[in-house]
Amino acid sequence: MRKNKKDKGFVLIDDRVVNPKGKKSKPKNMEKGKFDLINQLIWVIPGLFFVCIFSYFSIFIVFKYGLSANGANGLFILSFKNIVNLFTEPTHEFPIALRNTLIYVLVSVPISLLIALWTAKALSNVLSKRAFAFFQSAFFLPYVTSALAVAMAFSILFSTSDTSLLTQLLAKLGLSRVDWKEPKNAMIMLIIYGVWKMLPFKIIMFTAAFLRVDKRLYQAASIDGVPRWQQFWKISVPQIMPVIIYMITTGIIGSFKFMPFGLFANYEEAVKSEAQTAVFFIFSRINSGSGSLPSYSTGGAASIVLMIIILIMTLCNRQLSKYLNKKYR
Repeated sequence: MRKNKKDKGFVLIDDRVVNPKGKKSKPKNMEKGKFDLINQLIWVIPGLFFVCIFSYFSIFIVFKYGLSANGANGLFILSFKNIVNLFTEPTHEFPIALRNTLIYVLVSVPISLLIALWTAKALSNVLSKRAFAFFQSAFFLPYVTSALAVAMAFSILFSTSDTSLLTQLLAKLGLSRVDWKEPKNAMIMLIIYGVWKMLPFKIIMFTAAFLRVDKRLYQAASIDGVPRWQQFWKISVPQIMPVIIYMITTGIIGSFKFMPFGLFANYEEAVKSEAQTAVFFIFSRINSGSGSLPSYSTGGAASIVLMIIILIMTLCNRQLSKYLNKKYR
């Protein structure tokens, strides 16, 4: 179907603008779309530039040093020697660090998730606005506190001296003093510190999610005689499942990047307690704090191994997320 319409020397034919000489002109919506694309690129390019410089270029440097037989010196020669050396060195520092990191992730993430869910549910039931604001600020305050200051406070708290708070508390309970720097107790200290560190952000996120749940669902369940604990698992949890999945994902990734910096005076002290983590191992290899030369090849190789493990855990968590979304849809 053809419709001709004269408009300032042009003819409109089937939504195309054609001048009398037969030359086609681009539609106005196409020109507008190109302008919108350029406008969007103006906003995106600066952020993309910083992402490329500080993320993708850093990943390139890690692979360059970690997968090169010459490390940071000389030409790049593809080799997996640095990765093999991580698991064959006599001290076995990296396997122990990897083991500690996996234990930390598998224990601290579920514990912190359950505690945060219970605390957030209790906090969302507070009716007084002043009390709610006070408790919300009290739970969120540790999140904005300096991580190094918190680690130093925990280091003093878990000190084996007679003046430490925890030692005095154990003495009042009639228990003997615990040396938290021993290998059998060091991981317990790391897990306690990590759980406490992860709680504030999770509590705030879960509290906001619980407050968005429709109250009429709880009223209908109460009329039907459903107990409160069943309301929590059958109403609250399915309604906030996207937030739970998000907290699990970020918790796993953040736990793999955990470093007990401040709990120990240096990396050698953490190794003595067999409490070093993978990120702490990488940090020790690229920083010559103990007087030794930095080893960028070893640090790069360890970073690649950790990156692969995080990727595998993320893919497994994605499958878990699909299952939970399907179950609680």
